[in-house]
Amino acid sequence: MTEYRMAGKKEAPEFLLFSYFNSKNSWSVRAVFNPESEEFAVRTDIGMLEFALIEFITSDWDMFRHMVEERLARLIRDCYDERSRNFSVILKEKGVPSVEWDSFLPAAYKGLQCLIRPTEAVRIINGSYMILSYYSTETKSGLSVMYNVLRDDFFAERRIHNFPNLVHEFDCSSLQELQRALRKSLLPVLDTIAADMA
Repeated sequence: MTEYRMAGKKEAPEFLLFSYFNSKNSWSVRAVFNPESEEFAVRTDIGMLEFALIEFITSDWDMFRHMVEERLARLIRDCYDERSRNFSVILKEKGVPSVEWDSFLPAAYKGLQCLIRPTEAVRIINGSYMILSYYSTETKSGLSVMYNVLRDDFFAERRIHNFPNLVHEFDCSSLQELQRALRKSLLPVLDTIAADMA
């Protein structure tokens, strides 16, 4: 745990209050204070995506400390360690956790590690789950496939040296379409990412 040191670039300074790091997958959860907005926040970084957990954002220190003490350990367990505990009924009814994904999804490919598999999907932001992620921590490059429970559709994003852009090969609404798209296009898309990140 690290306490009270400046982090970030000069144009966006923040104080790092504490952080938790998962060495298995290089994910982190950290609490920060932004002196410009005078707000406390909890941020999570799962490789392909970093975002603030909006339920923790506040300018009141006592409230922030109370929320962290009451909820953060359970959230880390449910959302990042034992992810299936946080699966919505919609995700389960869609059938995402029940497909035999291991039969056609490689564990690694051309320097990209599979950090997220659909049976261990991660709830992210805007009503979405990241259901698949191939990522190179060293180059900050990779592919993520998401499912949005509000729109009931699948979509994907690639990053090259942390610069994002959409990938449309996996845009679909049914699980069967997604499986076909992954079988057909996953390795070619990863080939282009591997070439671009070199």
